[in-house]
Amino acid sequence: MKMTRFVSFILFLTLAMFLVNGFAEDLPKHAITRIDTGKGPVNAIVYTPDANRLAIANSGNVSLYDGKTSEKLAELIGHTAPVLTLTFSANSEILASGGEDKKGRMWNVRTGELMHILGGETTAHKGAVNTLAFSGNGEMFYSAGIEDGVPTIRYWNPLDGGCYRSSWQTSEMIKSTTTMAFSRYGEFFAKAVEMTMSIKARKFAVLFSETDTDNDFAPDDILTKHREKITALTISPSGEYLATGSSDWTIEVWKVKRRDPMAPVNLGDPVWTLKGHAGTVTLVAFSPTGKILASGSADQRVRFWDLTTGEHLHTFSNHTSKISALAFAGDDVLASGSSDGTVFIWDLRKIISTD
Repeated sequence: MKMTRFVSFILFLTLAMFLVNGFAEDLPKHAITRIDTGKGPVNAIVYTPDANRLAIANSGNVSLYDGKTSEKLAELIGHTAPVLTLTFSANSEILASGGEDKKGRMWNVRTGELMHILGGETTAHKGAVNTLAFSGNGEMFYSAGIEDGVPTIRYWNPLDGGCYRSSWQTSEMIKSTTTMAFSRYGEFFAKAVEMTMSIKARKFAVLFSETDTDNDFAPDDILTKHREKITALTISPSGEYLATGSSDWTIEVWKVKRRDPMAPVNLGDPVWTLKGHAGTVTLVAFSPTGKILASGSADQRVRFWDLTTGEHLHTFSNHTSKISALAFAGDDVLASGSSDGTVFIWDLRKIISTD
């Protein structure tokens, strides 16, 4: 009997060690964990400013995770179409989501409860909600989408039940928008446009402007060097730089030059032109300090770039489909999501120096 129990214990211990080692081997080098959402493409990932919570959007749902352990905490159900964008308030207490159902939603991070639905019959967006931002003091909330072919920003008061305040529509003329982004706290809004002068002549630009509705400051027009349309766009946390990615496989990093609205546009040149992807660049993301840029591509790879030197630092090549979401937690951790429904959490400390 004792021998039988001893053999059973050894078999159990061997099985346990096999399972642990097996799961460990399934994780690629530098990966902290892997999350399989199992619900279609990952459309958005975001960490709270304090990195204690992580939100992931795909299909019509939003899932909330512990930012340290990756334990799933809540499923936030309410959207009736795919969720495309997420953002947390500066105090990490509110999560906002928006997507193809044309409405924004605000959730209590601690309880997972729905707080507000943004938009009634007359105030909801007329198209998908593509990007969101809270102001730093939490008194203003911005949502943006394309309505009748024209980008429109809506302003809301999250402290007053998500009350609608006003909207602002940009002028397109001969330009068509391909992607857009807010700065971290909504101070600035950028949109990438394609200007078709003739069948053979196309130019790609970024229009960068302040979101203050009382501000008549003209936008900065940045005429990029891209040979194909801009497919990814982001603004650095400081608002001083923006990065563009293109279907020409390249990335450009620009310093934003504020100017007198009556002065000629100073197009300048990008600070860096980054090459290395073997497919359309689908995403670009600055680290919180702005020293590192992460990029994702249809080539299924995530690449890291040192923005002080323009040097390529590292590549993760463990996803099995195009990269569809990126989010930093400080400068040490990055989450990358793919259209195959998987998310990897990466430890960057051994591959990136942020000194």
